[in-house]
Amino acid sequence: MRKIGVILIGLVAILSSGCATYSGNSLSDANDPLQSVNRPVFAMNDAFDTALFKPLAQGYNAITPEPIRNGVTNFFSNLNEIDNAINNLFQGKPEGFAVSVGRLAINSTIGIGGVIDVASHMGLQHSPEDLGQTIGYLGAGSGPYIVLPLLGSSSVRDVPGRVLSMYLNPLAWLDDISFRNIMVGINAVDSRSNLLAKEEIAKEISDDKYTLYKDAFLEQREFDIADGNLDDSDLTSDIEE
Repeated sequence: MRKIGVILIGLVAILSSGCATYSGNSLSDANDPLQSVNRPVFAMNDAFDTALFKPLAQGYNAITPEPIRNGVTNFFSNLNEIDNAINNLFQGKPEGFAVSVGRLAINSTIGIGGVIDVASHMGLQHSPEDLGQTIGYLGAGSGPYIVLPLLGSSSVRDVPGRVLSMYLNPLAWLDDISFRNIMVGINAVDSRSNLLAKEEIAKEISDDKYTLYKDAFLEQREFDIADGNLDDSDLTSDIEE
């Protein structure tokens, strides 16, 4: 569920570029040869989200005080620092590796298991990295865009990273299956709740939800791979490969 966040976070990049409206013409049609399959899967995911995850997220927001929600988000974010550290190492970024390890150590101890993001206040900023970003950083194109059942937007390049990230997350190491499932469920609902405000922005941009989410996802992935060092002409260069 964590990766679903990437889809809507990418909308920020579109809005910050000064686009008041969205034309509905995809920037990445050439990279979507599986659209005839992707759209039905997207519709199924959207229906499932509307029936289950969105109501749960809305209820969670309604009954859970913001400080507690922030603590839950910080806790699960801290677990991902292992993935971040390993991929920073693979990308030859010693500074990023040190920051991720430092964040994990500080937030897991002083931050009470990651509930409080002490590291950010110390200048160690969270910077997500995963295997898909590592493969892209090494020069591989994204390949065809894929919508995975329940998991949402992805690409051929990103699928292996999803699998590795699941195994690197400490939740996967829990022997108590019931407790592990509860934690995964809480993470899913918390992640979905963090997207509610961004979803309202999406409604104002385009009625073609599939195209909007696809373009936002692909642009955000290239932005992440380049650590934000992109100009407008770079945003679709890898998408078109």
